[in-house]
Amino acid sequence: MVAFLEVIGTISLALLLWNMLVEFQNGGTRAVVSQLLHKFVSLPGVNTLVSAYIKDEVVGFVNKMFTDDAVKRSVTVSIPEKGLPYEQVMQELKELKEGEADIGNKVFAYKYMLDPDGKMQKLQEEAIMMFSEQHDVSANHQQLVEISQAMFMNENALNPVAFPSLRKFELECISMTASMLNADSRACGSLTSGGTESVLMAVKAYRDMARKYKPHIKNPEILAPISIHPAFEKAAMYFGLNVVHTELTAKYAADVDKLEQGITSNTIMLAASAPSYPHGIIDPIEAIGKLALKHNLPFHVDACYGGFMLPWLDKLGMDIPRFDFRCDGVTSMSADLHKFGYTPKGASIVVYKTEEIRKHQLFTYNAWPGGLFGSTTMAGTRSGAAMAAAWVTLKHLGQDGYMKIAQKLQDTVKILIDGANSIKGIEVIGRPVMNCFAIRSTTEQLHILVVADEMEKKGWRMERQQLPDSIHFSILPQHIGQEKTLLESLSAACQASWDVKPKAGQAAAMYGMIAKIPDQTIVDDFVKEYFSKVYM
Repeated sequence: MVAFLEVIGTISLALLLWNMLVEFQNGGTRAVVSQLLHKFVSLPGVNTLVSAYIKDEVVGFVNKMFTDDAVKRSVTVSIPEKGLPYEQVMQELKELKEGEADIGNKVFAYKYMLDPDGKMQKLQEEAIMMFSEQHDVSANHQQLVEISQAMFMNENALNPVAFPSLRKFELECISMTASMLNADSRACGSLTSGGTESVLMAVKAYRDMARKYKPHIKNPEILAPISIHPAFEKAAMYFGLNVVHTELTAKYAADVDKLEQGITSNTIMLAASAPSYPHGIIDPIEAIGKLALKHNLPFHVDACYGGFMLPWLDKLGMDIPRFDFRCDGVTSMSADLHKFGYTPKGASIVVYKTEEIRKHQLFTYNAWPGGLFGSTTMAGTRSGAAMAAAWVTLKHLGQDGYMKIAQKLQDTVKILIDGANSIKGIEVIGRPVMNCFAIRSTTEQLHILVVADEMEKKGWRMERQQLPDSIHFSILPQHIGQEKTLLESLSAACQASWDVKPKAGQAAAMYGMIAKIPDQTIVDDFVKEYFSKVYM
């Protein structure tokens, strides 16, 4: 036994020396020292000590750097129970801007602009206001949004030190979102450009976690129901993973048994929706969370669509299944500010249960001649306009404002769902939990996508779906009061579509053709060709 160990030791030493020789040939003395240091730090106990030292040094450095910063990261900031008055939010916004009045003239990066007070600046501000979404959710909301966007449109969040106001906006938006989703004080996250980027960041984090803790996995997989958003497919394509989809239950929710059957040695994360966009149905998050714990897998809840609606419906006493960080096993969530948070495009939040998980999201590069480089999200440069507008919206609307809007939308959607179910030949799919639903045909005499074509003749812009063929309706504040008009249009469209076959050149015919193509690569090529031609 002793002789065997001596042989193993000799072989290990020889391999180490050979590795050092290769490093020296490729990178010289510096490479050899770097490799030896890396192996030393990897020793049991040493890594823990080094990590603790680095953390202490960084904490001290950050505390000194932000001595005068008004942000208290250790304090949880929640969305105000009662929305703050326009004047109060505006005053704080002005103070933050005035505190950075001299920065623009003293930085050598980040802010590239012409005459800050001239015609070009005013033209850009007017363009933002002209194409900014009109949110008539409070008397002063739109004005606050437009002013905040114009104020901070040229500030850049690439460097959190350069513009302290942007750090405040981002950290407080993250904290308010995390608190709304019932995360504890350990939670942290990032403000992204939209739901897709939030999902991309979560997938990237879990891929890198798997690389560190499960390096034996060579073909990593995401396991999710078929109703999960295509952003997960995009993330998988970008980051070298595969998505394994499972079927839904008869109620169009994720099937937990099917998910458990789909877990393999290659699975690195689970994902589910709250709710799924196509049908507005929440997956059984609590049950999937237990599954994640059982198999020691991270679990992301995609609440990009419902994250800023479901919490208010819950507070209003509606029957909303648990979907957030109250569910054991949930390790991250995404929620879009620019949907039912009523902030301008693009703003979304990805929240992680702990800082240790989020570290795997971050990107760093230490060999650039331009200095040490790091970024928190996919984008490097990030305009302060979306951050400022999101911050003022959350502060001004408050929980009471969000709840009032949520109640009105639920009243509207109930009228629409009851009305749709009373129209001959169509029905609402499943039991949607919030202000959206999908309708499908109940008879072969009525093609639902022909109904969509008829609705567009009446001026409505329809959202067509497949598997099964259906029409999606997201009920938005601008639809409140239009219930009668919408139902009359839908009823008339169904009557006009009875026994009508899809006609060439119409969307219904195109969807019908695509559905019959057995080779999905041909379908993908068709979609790529479409976007290629649209942007020519």
